[in-house]
Amino acid sequence: TPEGEEDFEDYIDNESILDLALATFRPGRNLRWHYRSRHESLIAFSNKNFYDKELILFPSPFETHRDLGVEYRKVEGTYSGRINVAEAEAVVNETLAFMKTHPNRSLGVVTVNQTQREFLVEEMDRVFARDRFAESYREKWQETIEPFFVKNLENVQGDERDVIFISTVYGPDETGKVFQRFGPINSAAGHRRLNVLFTRA
Repeated sequence: TPEGEEDFEDYIDNESILDLALATFRPGRNLRWHYRSRHESLIAFSNKNFYDKELILFPSPFETHRDLGVEYRKVEGTYSGRINVAEAEAVVNETLAFMKTHPNRSLGVVTVNQTQREFLVEEMDRVFARDRFAESYREKWQETIEPFFVKNLENVQGDERDVIFISTVYGPDETGKVFQRFGPINSAAGHRRLNVLFTRA
């Protein structure tokens, strides 16, 4: 994206039903208990940043476990033309490996902008067309209430999967500059979208 050009389509920011309710019903009440996540690290960021550490969490039986919690993998990619090709390729490769090693766990992929989502959907369609195992994984989960998906940040509300891969997309451009433009995350409701994103697993 050239300097000064904004990701306008990512800034569509409709007032949510929550905003309307908060303006009408007083006093507001906060969520107290969180029981959905199977590992504390899945809710830790949201608990700290959105709930002032007031959520009551059930402790995890394992503090660290290779199959539980949050894992960060840095990809040396560049953000250009509203996509990060290297990151998309890494996500596709990790998705394929996951499908082969964890066929009994549901999976969703979330991107933080629509263009990256469209690119990833095309790449995954190529994988499903050539890889019999990946296609059988997709078909198996398609018949359940937790089918495999690739969605963007604005469309993942209400979805839950055993595992969520997040494509953060944004990063340095070809010259190494990182502009402080992060699409829908920079919007007035960006913090709520992040909260939704981080609690889908």
